[in-house]
Amino acid sequence: MRRVWYDGARAVAGTTQTAPIRTLAKIVVAFLLPWIVLELGLRIVGYHAPDNRARVLLFPKFPAFYQPDVDLAWTLEPYLDWQGRELVQPFTTNGDGHRTTSAGEDAPAVDCIGNSSTFGYGSTNENTYPAVLARLLGEPVRNLGVPGYTSQSARLIAERTTDPAPVTLVMTGFNDHFPAYRTARQELWIRRAAYACFASRVCAWMFDRLARPRSETRPPLVEFQPSVPPEDYRTNLVETVRTLRAKGSEPILLVYPPILSDEATRTGVAEHWKHPRHLVDANVDAHPVYQEITREVGRAEGVRVVDFEPVFEAAGNETLHIDWVHPNDEGYRRMAEVLVEPVREALGH
Repeated sequence: MRRVWYDGARAVAGTTQTAPIRTLAKIVVAFLLPWIVLELGLRIVGYHAPDNRARVLLFPKFPAFYQPDVDLAWTLEPYLDWQGRELVQPFTTNGDGHRTTSAGEDAPAVDCIGNSSTFGYGSTNENTYPAVLARLLGEPVRNLGVPGYTSQSARLIAERTTDPAPVTLVMTGFNDHFPAYRTARQELWIRRAAYACFASRVCAWMFDRLARPRSETRPPLVEFQPSVPPEDYRTNLVETVRTLRAKGSEPILLVYPPILSDEATRTGVAEHWKHPRHLVDANVDAHPVYQEITREVGRAEGVRVVDFEPVFEAAGNETLHIDWVHPNDEGYRRMAEVLVEPVREALGH
């Protein structure tokens, strides 16, 4: 009698335990089966994940010389001979998608990481500061600069580069404090989620519908939010320095040149970017903060720092600029001249 009662109780308990599992399994099958059928259907008809270079949620509306990248957002297309004037001057890229320098880039002695002022906005290939530096050193220099990059980009490049040069110059800071709808870190995780989604045609199809902008215009920025907040900027620089050193490349931090900050410039920037004046003022006034963080990281990490602020101020800052932020050919030349000696020391020459 006891045996029958025990077996019955165990059977009831087993039924109670398996019921939720069966229910969950039915729910999963009910969800997955339509997904699988739709996935197969979309693949059969040839549907592909959308090109999101023009999507405001993922990529800015950049010209065809950019290609999407899950981490960096965009990189330069390889083997370009770009004759357009979007960046003021035509330019070329090599097979790795880096702007070419006149001295070549085989087994580079120096890498240059940065944004448009490293890329050489406004100058021809031979007048960018990496190209001038290559001629002055008599050594190959690789230009890894890409317009729009931040300190987060620099950290990611340092992590991804498998063959860094013996010396790496790092110059970031302007795009980091530029006002943004979301921080660079938030944008990174949005891109990563989207690219993971694109592995499925169904997810890509739903994303395409949900992310399609209802309007080509975005609401105006109101509150100042830098793309990379100051503490994130500090962290990115520290991690970049440590990653490069761990890979055998000696980093040199470059303090970004001063930008133009007079009344006429601030008014012009507000008109060009359609930003309220208080945002422009916050953006311009943040530049010295990021310059100082670069100096502080250099001291804390014990790395060489080349400060372009006194160089530009001594020569007349305005005379070395093509606009409010980018150096002109003379500015790039002076940057390269100041870099020769510390680079030679870092190379052991």
